Amino acid sequence: MALIHLIYTSTLVQGGPEVLGDILHTAQQINQMRGITGMLLHANGSVLQVLEGEEAEVSITFQSIERDTRHRDVFVLSRQGIAERQFGAWTMGLRNLTATELQESPSAGQVFDANKHEIATRVQPGAALALLVFFAQGVEVPD
Repeated sequence: MALIHLIYTSTLVQGGPEVLGDILHTAQQINQMRGITGMLLHANGSVLQVLEGEEAEVSITFQSIERDTRHRDVFVLSRQGIAERQFGAWTMGLRNLTATELQESPSAGQVFDANKHEIATRVQPGAALALLVFFAQGVEVPD
């Protein structure tokens, strides 16, 4: 069983809390069935997400994300094998970043304020993973 993680960024077509809530609810249900774990960060209508799991399941899940009309400008930052899960506590954790958190984290600004056409050159995969790990702290594990 080969585990991978896939980290991507996208822009929500409609950035309202109810859209994000719908995405989270759907992700948690599907991810539980497919054995996928991960974390989603949201700010300024943009998303940074990591999916972890078996390669085939992550690929199927990501294909449906790419077809989801609630997203646009979907861009893969990293897709690689991993020895173990880093976000195994959540079928999908969520953290909405505040303006203060964005200002205090220069790497967050690179992801959430970047022109989507520049993201490939501005955001390094290691920095995106570090950002996800950092902001996963303090996210509660659902009962």
